[in-house]
Amino acid sequence: MELYTAIAFITVGIALVSGIINLLSGLSADGEKTELVFGILLLCIVVFLLLPPVGYIIDDKAPYSLGLDIKRIFIWSHYALLPVFFEYYSGYKKPFIKYSIWGLLIASYFAMAFASQDSAKPLWVMIALVMFFVVGWYGFAAAINQIKKQKKSEGKWLLASMIIYSILYLLGVFNQLGDNYFGRLLGSKLFFPIHFNMIAFILIMSIRLRTNTREKYELEKILRWRDARWDSLVENMHLLIVELDKNGVVRYINPFAVTTLDFQFERNLLNKNWFDQVLEISEADSVKRMYMESMREGKLTSGFSHCIFSKFGKALSVNWTTVFVYDKKGQINGTMNIGVDVTKQENAYKQVQALKDELQKENLTLKGLRDPLEMDDEIIGTSDNIIYAINKARQVATTNAGVLLQGETGVGKELFANFIHKHSYRNDKPLIKVNCAALPADLIESELFGHEKGSFTGAVNSRTGRFELANDGTIFLDEIGELPLSLQSKLLRVLQNGEFERIGGQKTIKVDVRVIAATNRDLLDEAKSKKFREDLFYRLNVFPITIPPLRTRKEDIPLLVATFVRKLCEQHHKTIENISKADMTRLTEYEWPGNIREMINLLERSIISSNERTLRLDWLQTSPVSILENDGYDSIHEIERIHVMKILRECNWKINGQEGAAFRLGLHPSTLRSRLKKMNITRSDDE
Repeated sequence: MELYTAIAFITVGIALVSGIINLLSGLSADGEKTELVFGILLLCIVVFLLLPPVGYIIDDKAPYSLGLDIKRIFIWSHYALLPVFFEYYSGYKKPFIKYSIWGLLIASYFAMAFASQDSAKPLWVMIALVMFFVVGWYGFAAAINQIKKQKKSEGKWLLASMIIYSILYLLGVFNQLGDNYFGRLLGSKLFFPIHFNMIAFILIMSIRLRTNTREKYELEKILRWRDARWDSLVENMHLLIVELDKNGVVRYINPFAVTTLDFQFERNLLNKNWFDQVLEISEADSVKRMYMESMREGKLTSGFSHCIFSKFGKALSVNWTTVFVYDKKGQINGTMNIGVDVTKQENAYKQVQALKDELQKENLTLKGLRDPLEMDDEIIGTSDNIIYAINKARQVATTNAGVLLQGETGVGKELFANFIHKHSYRNDKPLIKVNCAALPADLIESELFGHEKGSFTGAVNSRTGRFELANDGTIFLDEIGELPLSLQSKLLRVLQNGEFERIGGQKTIKVDVRVIAATNRDLLDEAKSKKFREDLFYRLNVFPITIPPLRTRKEDIPLLVATFVRKLCEQHHKTIENISKADMTRLTEYEWPGNIREMINLLERSIISSNERTLRLDWLQTSPVSILENDGYDSIHEIERIHVMKILRECNWKINGQEGAAFRLGLHPSTLRSRLKKMNITRSDDE
């Protein structure tokens, strides 16, 4: 009896001190649930031991008094809290096992409370032994799981506690099984040795939790030191660092940002809305709405370029990197924005580009070539692709070689034929043009080679063919791929021998004609499929020139637009001074399946219908399939929405920067965001 009482008072002292410490620590602002549960668990032991009869209950017999029933509620609560402690301490959760322990506890308690007589092996004791076993198994599993997760230190402490628990549990089981050595040694028929684990458990886990507290204190010291070092770095680095709350209000701004924005003191920006301070009034509201929407949706553009204004209106180009800031609960609490002022770099880049353009003109002059704009009134461009084609045309122009012009419809093959003839030694002789696709198959032979009077029905007079008319000059055979196979052999003879006969004639006519052919087909593939004579192809393909499509020379589009607008305005007596930036961007990004011919048609139609000095293109008349890759939309708003969605997809929903949708659409990023809001466009529409 004295042994149990002494153990009880020792347990009370240890449990009371440790319980209060852990309870207060768990209830603090930054406390942990593990400490809180452990504190409650220990205080349950204290109440159990202090309630009368004081200490452990030795040789108690049923029926039990109400005081004893109440006393045991607290020790049962201690064991009920053990699986909760295991969960918080190790992170190991098995709800089924936890509920099973609680069920066994309740069953054991009621079996004890309502027992009318006692026996050598009370029922409630048997149920409790099973419950103690499940508690021990849960503790072992939690410790092993913690060790496996590389938390060996915490796991070993819990494992040591559960080993002692198991030893005492086995002593209690042996004691309960009957008259044996352990029972005689302990002097009781009941299982009270299991309660001894409370001392070991309290000692081991209290030491560990206090060790955790000490480690936590050391970590906090390290964090405070790192925070101080970080604060010093942020205060002195030459980057714009701004922290905003959910509404865009400035919570922190570093001195460099204050100086860059021409503000004298940091307090002039703190607790004020960032967007109202650095954006134009017309843009601030829409940008604020977009910012708060991104806060709600949890979506943020990490890297983007944005133009802001200092206190005195100086424009600054800044590359921003933005990340979310979270509160202690893990909820988004604002953003941290780090900006690099690239205004000087951008200005320097523009100067380099201007110098590069000047250097290119100087190189052309040094090489003996004129500026592409001066080469010919009709061939316009400065891109590498078009310069290469022009140089090849210039090389072959002064020879007598045949030329095969290849390219898509509308790229300007006829202009290159004019260019070659103009720069050849035959330029004082005629240039005869024949569109092979525009002539009926039964008339094309007569058109090319002529016919004699009466050679066929309707031939009331003799006719001179195009080859005869082009003698000593040049003949341009456009769309040569449309020439019937029956005439290809006769054309081959002209190319090889320079002779032919008129239809119905017997006289061989000799001519000296330079042939320039053009096609939008792949004649080699046509020859392989027997749709075009292979020998004729190789005869024509002496000097091939491929004219690039407009989509591969987009840098020439502004130059082409300016030239065509000027000529068309003179033709239609209109005055156009500029073109909207959005339309120019769309002209540059459009794929132009009809090439330059399609562009001229679009510009001419728009100029005719324009009543303003700023040209706005009549995109509605252009094929929706070509522009928007869709059809069946009558409303201009629908077409605009589809086009914006298309550009957003191509830019992977990036709005800011050189590769962003705003730049491609010719809009300010904030303006685009405002339009997206009005058109009710979100990224979820694309998912």
